[in-house]
Amino acid sequence: MISALNGAGLAYGTITLAGVAFALSGALSMFFSSYLSRRSELKSLKIDMTRERMEIETEPEEEEAEMRELLRRDGYGEREVEVLIQRLVSDKDLWLKEMLRRELRLNVEDVNADRLLKPLSAGAAFLLLALMAVSPYAFAIPRLDALVASVLLSLAALFSLGSRAFLPRSFDPTTGLEYALVGALAGILLYLVGVFVSLV
Repeated sequence: MISALNGAGLAYGTITLAGVAFALSGALSMFFSSYLSRRSELKSLKIDMTRERMEIETEPEEEEAEMRELLRRDGYGEREVEVLIQRLVSDKDLWLKEMLRRELRLNVEDVNADRLLKPLSAGAAFLLLALMAVSPYAFAIPRLDALVASVLLSLAALFSLGSRAFLPRSFDPTTGLEYALVGALAGILLYLVGVFVSLV
């Protein structure tokens, strides 16, 4: 959006004000959409937990046979399977936890996780990225210099977010480059739209 406003030749003050408003509204949108998604995930997890718990209580033989098969698929030998089954059957909470993890790829710990952490992270990340893009327009520098600085900061932020540069074990430069490329194409398109609007 900032590149479009620059292309339209608007004053720096207008670009800065519009950019900050966009950053705040976008951050709030990201927060609430992430929060609602997280709440839906937790609700679904609780339903799955209730169903699995009921099946363990009412159909223990079938659930035990299913667990045996899941353990075999994970590479456990028959002797190991028997030891694990005996342990699980004696602790239904642990049995439920393992059924959810192995059958549905769900973690019981997620139910007790802070439901605001991910939404807040998503909103804060969007706010930071958007403010980085608009920050050059807060200084009295030539329009082209402001545009270049805004683009470079945006691309660096997109690469960092996409590649998970702050998580060394999860670092993925290919995804980061994809994020940056999509951002660059979008910026060019919006700039051209701004130029076109200014000429109309």
